[in-house]
Amino acid sequence: MSEGKALRRLINERRGDRNNGELSRDCGGIPTQSRLQQLANKPIKTFPDPDTIRGLARGLNVTIEQVISACAADLDLPMGAPDDSALVLGGARYLPDTSQQLLVSLSREMQRLSDVTNAAGKSH
Repeated sequence: MSEGKALRRLINERRGDRNNGELSRDCGGIPTQSRLQQLANKPIKTFPDPDTIRGLARGLNVTIEQVISACAADLDLPMGAPDDSALVLGGARYLPDTSQQLLVSLSREMQRLSDVTNAAGKSH
């Protein structure tokens, strides 16, 4: 499990000399001063709500993606590009929904068959 320091580090590095009340004001009032105190000093257990993420991005002068990335890191949720084992089909997202569903279904069936084949090979 992560130590939950990414969001705290982002807040504390970007706050400058502002106290929590001033930073909350610069965030547009969300998060509140007391919520900022929690976020800056304690590990998060769940993703902050969208308004808090937007407010932090505004007040810290960072992108929403940077706030989300810090939260994801604290919650041990991987983000970023797919790993080398991922199969990406260029343009698949532009196919009709029924075609996308067919590709997902086909992929799941191939994974299931691969798992069955691998399990059978290990039992010998």
